[in-house]
Amino acid sequence: MSLRKIIALLAAALTAAAGVAAYAGTASAARQGRGSVTMTLQSGTLDVLAAPCGSRPLVVDLANSDSKGAYVDVFITPERPLVTSHDVISTYVPPNDNVVLRAQVTAPHGSAGGTHGVSLRLGPRGPQQKAAVTVTPKPSGPGANLALGGPVSASSTHGNFNVCGGVDGNANSEDWSARTGWNDGTRAVFPDTYTVEFGGPQPIDRIVLYSLDSARYPAARNALRDFDVQVLGGDGEWTTVSNVRGNALGRLEFPLDPVVTAKSVRVVALASNSGDYSRIVELEVYQDS
Repeated sequence: MSLRKIIALLAAALTAAAGVAAYAGTASAARQGRGSVTMTLQSGTLDVLAAPCGSRPLVVDLANSDSKGAYVDVFITPERPLVTSHDVISTYVPPNDNVVLRAQVTAPHGSAGGTHGVSLRLGPRGPQQKAAVTVTPKPSGPGANLALGGPVSASSTHGNFNVCGGVDGNANSEDWSARTGWNDGTRAVFPDTYTVEFGGPQPIDRIVLYSLDSARYPAARNALRDFDVQVLGGDGEWTTVSNVRGNALGRLEFPLDPVVTAKSVRVVALASNSGDYSRIVELEVYQDS
């Protein structure tokens, strides 16, 4: 090969490499939010329960007023002891449009009460906003709902629901469409189980179960029909404290006399009035005395 051809090939390679570098630089600039993208923190204050199911969503709105779309990064930095589901969220914001982002904020079980911050920055050097998060310790002792915030587990959970929905503190069936409550994931297959744990033996004397019951979702068509309420004792054995059959009520209360010491409580659903799914709006367990 002649020296002239070698020089020509080298020149072509250098030109191509420069083009790739230029393209990479343009893409990098676009990802940092080239265009008029603004960030609005919709949830400036949050109340989080220090429990496995106590997280709350941090909602961020990104608006692009430019005629060109933009790729942007939102960096999320929580103060201890807070934990967020994302450290950074990368997204594309279409031209003259907006995108809503969500990140869950959690306080580990055992965290002390107090107010802490979560910082959000649009791009590595862009504007920053801060959310105030108030942490509430998981309740304990007389009068406390020991089930609140879990931990909780289920035999299955429908894809449109969250297993934590049955211990989130919301017993209002009208909010069912907002994904509060639990719905099993195996249509017309029974039994189904829903179990809440206490992390160790606890004296309990009252269990309250809210099944689906509202003007839109009447209990006679949607509540659990046949089910057992069971407690897990220190011996590792499950004991049935109530057998319910033919139920058409949305709220049922089960006093325990004498007081029972249990590590867990579970509901074993055997049939529902709808015949398809097991539904629990809220499960509460109390130590009243």
